[in-house]
Amino acid sequence: MPARKAERLGWLQLLLGVVVVVGAQMIVGLLAVATGLVRLGGGATARPGAAFIIAISAVPLTLLGYWLLVRFVGGRPVIELGGRWAALRELLVGLAMGALLMCAVIAVLALLGSYHVVDVGWSTGILAGLQAGIVAGFTEEILVRGVMLRLIEGWVGTWWALTITAVFFGAAHLGNPQATVFGAVAIALEAGILLGTCYLLTRRLWLAIGVHAAWNFVQGGIFGSDISGTGSGRGLIEARFTGPDLLTGGAMGIEGSVVAVIVCTAAGLAMLLAVRRRGLVVPPCWRRPVLGKAVGDERSVE
Repeated sequence: MPARKAERLGWLQLLLGVVVVVGAQMIVGLLAVATGLVRLGGGATARPGAAFIIAISAVPLTLLGYWLLVRFVGGRPVIELGGRWAALRELLVGLAMGALLMCAVIAVLALLGSYHVVDVGWSTGILAGLQAGIVAGFTEEILVRGVMLRLIEGWVGTWWALTITAVFFGAAHLGNPQATVFGAVAIALEAGILLGTCYLLTRRLWLAIGVHAAWNFVQGGIFGSDISGTGSGRGLIEARFTGPDLLTGGAMGIEGSVVAVIVCTAAGLAMLLAVRRRGLVVPPCWRRPVLGKAVGDERSVE
């Protein structure tokens, strides 16, 4: 069941959540310099494959930081990372969902004559896509859904929390080199709603992590689309996109395509309906009945 009261030391958790995610990246970066994976001098230069190793290394640090944050600052069990077999099941389901959604978007674009396969073969873009999938899947979900959505929901309820985090998630992508305003709005709708609902439905992070990781890897590492306007190149497939940016997503990648907005937002709204039907919507704190004693901690939904 969802939480019936705001989290302990919520504002401190929110602040430290940002510190955990950013700090993990900084620690790994410093270790990379210390071990010689990255060399400074006239600009940072990395050994082949070092960027992938550095990025992936930040994931366990972020997970550990989140666990410590919730366990000792929040003062409760870390159910968002728990579940054992349920967690594994949700991660696998999420990976399948993310992959299928991107395959569906590409299939529609191909049928409309906007996606063309130029070549198929090994490319460093495969590793770049895998890196984008794993790193964003874990770090962004821990921060945006595990910290922000969880805490904000405890204060202002499910609907406002989902809206705020979806808008934030879309706006955060405006910092990418080739990002567009329409692309950011598209990400807020298609990914902000879907990924947020993955957490709301399970009260764990694994489903959202799986969807996000596969989403990034399949679109970039397999189909050769740019990922969120980051300027990434080809993946397993070297592709050519034709047609208006509204259809192809332009420099933003297929996340900026109206096809992705329709397909992925529809999936998110369908899951959101399930959240409502299961009674998992939390009202704002000012509309909740006063409880003499909090009824347990948050419990996961099997």
